[in-house]
Amino acid sequence: MATETRPGTREPGIPPSARETHAMPVGSGYVPSPIPHDLLAGAFTGHRRLLALASAVEDQVTARPSLLSGWTVGHVLSHLAQDADTHIRLFESAATGRDPGAGSDSCVDLDVAAARPARLIRDDLARAIAALERAWDRTHVDVWRTGIAHHGRAPTSLTDLVFARWREVEVHLVDLGLIDRGGPGWADLPATYVDAEWAWSTARLSERLPPEVTVLLAPGDRPSRAFGDGPRMVTVRASTLETLRWLLGRLPTAATPTEWPPLAPSG
Repeated sequence: MATETRPGTREPGIPPSARETHAMPVGSGYVPSPIPHDLLAGAFTGHRRLLALASAVEDQVTARPSLLSGWTVGHVLSHLAQDADTHIRLFESAATGRDPGAGSDSCVDLDVAAARPARLIRDDLARAIAALERAWDRTHVDVWRTGIAHHGRAPTSLTDLVFARWREVEVHLVDLGLIDRGGPGWADLPATYVDAEWAWSTARLSERLPPEVTVLLAPGDRPSRAFGDGPRMVTVRASTLETLRWLLGRLPTAATPTEWPPLAPSG
C-alpha cells in the first residue's frame, strides 16, 4: 500500500501513521496523514476478490450477458482493466502537473477487448491492477496532499479518485452477474464500502433531485435524513442496500416505486 516518503528516503515497511505518531504525539500541531489508507485498503481487497473471480472465468463465461444491458462479462472485465489504466494516467498527471490529454488514451475499443480469449482478458486485468497499485504506492505524500486530477471532467482530489476506483470494482463485481461462479450479489457488498458509498452518495443527493422535491431517506438501519428543499416531500422507505441501488442507478424500473423522483446522473 502507499507509504509516505521524502526525496532520497524509503521506508517501505512502516505505515506512515505509525512513523508520525512516534515523531509527534496527537495534539496541538498534529497533522493527520493525507493518504487515504482506509480507501486504499478497501480497493486493494476489492481487487483481490475481482482477480479471484476472474481466474475462474473461461471463454464461454466471458461471452455471457452481464447484468448491464448490452455488455457481456468480457465487456465488464475489460472495462475494469481500462478504468485502472485511466486511473494510472490521472495519478501520473497529478504527480507531474501535466494534463494527460485525450490523445493519451490508448485503450483498445471495448468491443474488441471484450471479444478476446478469456486468458488474455484475465492477464490484462491482472496487469492493469498491479500497475495501478504500484502507482498508488509510489505517489509522494505531498502529491496525496495537494494533487488534483480531472475525473469525469471535474477537478477531483486523489482521495476521491481512490474511492471512485473502489466503487467501480465493488459495483461491477455485482454487475458481472456471476453468482453461479461464486461472485457477489448486492447483499454481499462489504460493510465498509456500504458506509463509504452511503456517505458519498447522500452528500450529493440534493443536487441530483428535481428542484420541486425534498426526499426523506428512511432506511431503518441508519438515521433518517432529508435532502433537497422542494415543496413536494417524498419518503424513500427502503433498506440501505436498496436505497443505494437506486442512487447508483442499479434498481430496475419495475422495482422502483413510482413516487420516487428521477435522479440526475451522479458525478
